[in-house]
Amino acid sequence: MRVSETHLGTVIRVKDFQVKKAQRELAVIKINRVQEEGTLTSLEDRQSTAMSDAVRKMKSKAVDLQTSQAFIQSLSRQIQRQEEKVQEIITQEEGKRGELLEKSQSKQMIEKIDQRRKDEQEKEQERKAQRVIDILAQRMKSGL
Repeated sequence: MRVSETHLGTVIRVKDFQVKKAQRELAVIKINRVQEEGTLTSLEDRQSTAMSDAVRKMKSKAVDLQTSQAFIQSLSRQIQRQEEKVQEIITQEEGKRGELLEKSQSKQMIEKIDQRRKDEQEKEQERKAQRVIDILAQRMKSGL
């Protein structure tokens, strides 16, 4: 029985390590998402400011308007790429959450199996102890 105790204990430690690793990876993904969302917000703010400036400068030279328009279009493309990047990270984060859930459930299942096995061993020990007590009581009774 000692071999199976070691085996399940090792399995539980491995599962625990996997859960913790997935938690760390998820934390890194969350930090990355927050940073990328910050970049997206910054780009959107720059675009909004550029558009406001362009509206105020409507009576400016045509060259200035073309430059402003090109800058705003460039920001729009950057925003689109950044939104795609944020969406990829969100998808990655959701996948990691699913992986973490799966690993946690797997660990819990192994822990339950281990606990049931320990409970069965305890019951078996109690039955053996009770048999010994019964035999001793029977011998004492027949010896009287």
